[in-house]
Amino acid sequence: MNKINFSKKSIVYILILFLILYILFFDSASFYNTYRLKHNMTTLEQNISELQKENEQLKIENEKLETDKDIWEKKARELGMQKEGEEIFRFKESDDL
Repeated sequence: MNKINFSKKSIVYILILFLILYILFFDSASFYNTYRLKHNMTTLEQNISELQKENEQLKIENEKLETDKDIWEKKARELGMQKEGEEIFRFKESDDL
């Protein structure tokens, strides 16, 4: 009789242990999944912040391009554009250096 009670108690303890382990590590709302999701959320928030800063810089650059003709012309020349009737000379760098 004593052995049977011991086995029942040990089975109950083992079941409780498995339940706790399941809740801690395997459940969709487990502590591990919660930690991982919070870490992902932090990373995404940092990415959003960086993209917002880049977006603001691009808006400022866009406004400058719309209002300042000199900057607009400089950017166009960087892209290889030229004014009408203008000749552009391109020099090939020597490989002898």
